[in-house]
Amino acid sequence: MSSAILDIQCVLRSDNKYQIKEMSIVDTDTWATQHWIFKHTATAQDEKSRRTNKWLEHNYHQMYLEFGDIPYDEISRILNSLKFDHIYIKGEQKRQLIQDFIPQVFVSNMEDMDCPRLDQLCDDDNLPCCIFHMNLNPKYCTFYKVYALRKWFVNNS
Repeated sequence: MSSAILDIQCVLRSDNKYQIKEMSIVDTDTWATQHWIFKHTATAQDEKSRRTNKWLEHNYHQMYLEFGDIPYDEISRILNSLKFDHIYIKGEQKRQLIQDFIPQVFVSNMEDMDCPRLDQLCDDDNLPCCIFHMNLNPKYCTFYKVYALRKWFVNNS
């Protein structure tokens, strides 16, 4: 059975739903990895979502809505092209968001496996991050986080 660890960063829409902004995945067996940054040119925003997304841009993932190399409407095609039987992700909201895209795949919340908080796992300066985050804080990078989560997973499952 093939499995992978996936992590996402999101932005908020005006209807209070999240959309994926950055996504990374790593195969639990082979270390094969992919990373995407999605651009949101048509994301509807109201005052609350605009404030939230500005805060995320300035204080967290550092990516404005229009930044990215993949149009957001490609996300379903990308997720459905993944060939894993089981995907692990940390956090119930993230798990549900991914599960909605790929109901045919078993998506597990790593919190149910007693996985520690990300701030406890993300303390290894030797883990890679994406090119965008390499001069920023790599601990906000999904690429960095899937490697930290995979390291924990391999040692604890």
